[in-house]
Amino acid sequence: MISKEQFTSRLKAKTLPSLPLTVVALGEAVQDERCTVDRILGILSKDPSLSATLLRLANSALYAGGAVMDLRTAVLRLGFDAVANLGTGAAVIKTLRGGAHLDALKLWQHSVAVGLTAKGVCVLAKRHGQAETAFLTGLLHDIGKIALDTCYPEAYAGVMQKVAEGAYFVDAEREVLGLDHAEAGSLLAAEWSFPEAIVEVIRDHHTPKADDFLPNLIHLCDLLVRTRIPMGPADERLLFSLDELPSFKAVLAGALHKDLDVERLTFSIDDEVDHALAFVEVAFQA
Repeated sequence: MISKEQFTSRLKAKTLPSLPLTVVALGEAVQDERCTVDRILGILSKDPSLSATLLRLANSALYAGGAVMDLRTAVLRLGFDAVANLGTGAAVIKTLRGGAHLDALKLWQHSVAVGLTAKGVCVLAKRHGQAETAFLTGLLHDIGKIALDTCYPEAYAGVMQKVAEGAYFVDAEREVLGLDHAEAGSLLAAEWSFPEAIVEVIRDHHTPKADDFLPNLIHLCDLLVRTRIPMGPADERLLFSLDELPSFKAVLAGALHKDLDVERLTFSIDDEVDHALAFVEVAFQA
């Protein structure tokens, strides 16, 4: 069994690389109320690869709205928070390209779809101020899977075997490793100096408390996306009623919940899955 201390020690031994300094600088810059476009462009100028990725994303189906020929226009179109989050997403995908056993392409398609769906539901729930955070936490929620697969490849083979036999990832990890990807992901996010709020959402996305909006949001969107991008045989049989999900009630409660057009919501999720495929295709080109 793997303890949190053992896992953290292996992370500190740099089994996994750190995030690029450019991404760290972007995150710090957007937290500054005095941040300017020129400051963002100055940071991006030090990372041509990331700059090219952001430009491709600005021109992708995700942000359709006319061709963007230069980085300044891309930054203005996307907004500072979106630039930082898209840059972080592309960098994390590049850094955690895949472990020993996981299908990295499918995992990142799933994760980006969760992030985009969470952002859309956030807007639907009239929580516009949390939309970009919702996107980033959704994108990061399963990073613990790759971290565990990379740090403990032999042990994770046992997890993958149980998943192939019909277990959910989180249950297989707890049985085989004693440490699941939610806990591992939160430890990695903390090691990478992500804000505590994001660390907590990653940790709690499988066991959200009733009054915690973001963990419930990611839990809900994770379930919705897994019915479209299954992560294993168990997901292929995944069935649930939205009205019976505590996370659905926690996220879309009250009058909004009663008036919600569920059919429209499901169609919008299908759109976000398509956008996720485009995002990951661009990110994998980096």
